[in-house]
Amino acid sequence: MNRPPRTDRALSEILPKWGVLLLESHHSEQFTMDWRTHDFMKVIYVLHGRGIFFIGGQKIAFKSGDVIVVPPNVKNRIEDGPQVPSSLYVCCISEQIWSFDPPIAKHATVTVRHSDLHFTYRIAAAMRRMIHQQPLENSQRSLSIVSDALRILEILVRRNGQSKSNPNAEGSDYTIINRYVEDLPANFFEEKSIDQTCHALGIPRRTFTKYFQQLTGRTWLNHIRYLAVEHAKRRLRKTDLPVTSIAFECGFNDLSTFYRQFKRQCEITPLEYRDGIRKSND
Repeated sequence: MNRPPRTDRALSEILPKWGVLLLESHHSEQFTMDWRTHDFMKVIYVLHGRGIFFIGGQKIAFKSGDVIVVPPNVKNRIEDGPQVPSSLYVCCISEQIWSFDPPIAKHATVTVRHSDLHFTYRIAAAMRRMIHQQPLENSQRSLSIVSDALRILEILVRRNGQSKSNPNAEGSDYTIINRYVEDLPANFFEEKSIDQTCHALGIPRRTFTKYFQQLTGRTWLNHIRYLAVEHAKRRLRKTDLPVTSIAFECGFNDLSTFYRQFKRQCEITPLEYRDGIRKSND
């Protein structure tokens, strides 16, 4: 297997016109980096290695699996650990990407995130899509890359808010699963299988099942279905969207499956539920 090319110096960070650049930086044992300052945000995923990030006046130790955010206009550099050259994915995001809502930059400044596998997995997944899209020469490339950059910002903002509400949280299996459960109402429709989830979190299935049941009182699949139906009920109450659209929002491609799950939980069909709400409001 061919090894990726190693670099002795930090890579050039020249952003394309759409404002997002994904760099794959594999360091040699001679790697050095001078201080640099840039007018864009950098989100770094540490694939391998360990060392020190210098960000402004901060000195931050990092290791494999960490995510580091370097805000715009803050001087920064990296030092790898002795004989442990790092491999990094560096996502450079121009301020133009969040110009529609400037406070995003303030709320996305998570400096480093240790031992939060669900969070780092989602960041890494977005960067992985960028890696596949960036070399392509087609009309969808820039749109796909920018959408993943916005997704990364959204993940950072959400996690930053949760960190402030629970600053003493530890990286135990229970805490990781608890954070996953807290995130599920916003992400349930993306979930594919319990095995994929356990792999993403880096937690054995038996441990995950035990703590998930303690936190929710349900199995993983039953909880996903519960969240889907709860979302459907809100949409049926508050909108005039057709049931087919609501089923799609909830992650159901098969309308009959949606009807079956809804009736199992509510003992009535979605249309009967909507009609009942409207009659009670008359």
